[in-house]
Amino acid sequence: MDQLIAKLQRAIALSDDDRSSLLAIFSNTRYFKRGRDILREGEQPEHVHVIIDGWAAHRVTLVDGSRQTTAFLMPGDFCNGETTLLKRLDHGVVALTPVTIGTATRERLTALLLDRPNVAQAFWQTTLVDAAVLRTWLVSIAHRKAYQRIAHLMCELHTRLSCLGLVNGSTCAVPLTQEQLGNALGLTSIHVNRMLKRLRNEGLMDFQKRTLTLRNVA
Repeated sequence: MDQLIAKLQRAIALSDDDRSSLLAIFSNTRYFKRGRDILREGEQPEHVHVIIDGWAAHRVTLVDGSRQTTAFLMPGDFCNGETTLLKRLDHGVVALTPVTIGTATRERLTALLLDRPNVAQAFWQTTLVDAAVLRTWLVSIAHRKAYQRIAHLMCELHTRLSCLGLVNGSTCAVPLTQEQLGNALGLTSIHVNRMLKRLRNEGLMDFQKRTLTLRNVA
């Protein structure tokens, strides 16, 4: 749960009691294999899920069976924080790697947010940041070319991992396939491959064997 605390404390300082209260309500854990559904679209979950280890994704399934990824989730991210206000999910959550989840009942988390205003402020601020990231994804798909979409997304992932202390120099683990990247960006895996090669040949970044190195962030 260190990443959750780190993420929330970027919004506002939390006291020792704030941190211990968070750890206490998310003490129950569950494990999901890669490819398993953590939460299903339309479900009415009684628990709020936070990622302790591994990566997952929000995705929406269309009537023809095609799927669109709308967010990548990493350690410290809530899978369904909106469950505190909205009961039914308008998206599913799938494990992209083996994932360990911490769970808390909706009632316990709501009570904690009401009892501890600093935790509540941090929770809602991170929710607003997540919404801003989603808006940026929409702009990318609508207006950025493939080259720009991939570059922007890799910078985003690198920045998020850096905030969690999961970057070593300019290198970090990004356990995503080209197909998964394409599903988030509205591109085929072949097109993703071409753009990654171009970015590598230009000396801007390298993404091989699930490892990302940004060689020229600016």
